[in-house]
Amino acid sequence: WQQMVGDQTGDDVFSGQDTGAQNSQEYIWCSYCSEKLPKFNIKKVVLHCKTCVSMVRLGDQYRFVCLMCSYITINSEHFKRHVRKHTGDKPFKCKFCNFRSSRKDTTVQHVRIKHGSDEFEVLL
Repeated sequence: WQQMVGDQTGDDVFSGQDTGAQNSQEYIWCSYCSEKLPKFNIKKVVLHCKTCVSMVRLGDQYRFVCLMCSYITINSEHFKRHVRKHTGDKPFKCKFCNFRSSRKDTTVQHVRIKHGSDEFEVLL
């Protein structure tokens, strides 16, 4: 079971434009314990969300609790993808243009639709 709030990436697959607001701050704060974390260090943010003792968890299997909203999951990859929505991190880049996305599958879809290519190599 997963709970998702505000599942918006801010990416426009067709235009390659970022439609979401980018926050220029370099840090994010845990809403449970107020710890300051580096915004673009996804590993550190995920580790904090997995281990923060101030977070209320539904059970042992729900290891990942978002530090900024009510999203919870048992899957680390889903959680990383979710956290990028808050941080604005877009590590996946189109090799044909300047399009970037927080999700690999969105970038692959962009390459196929925008560039008519079946080359699904996505740069990090």
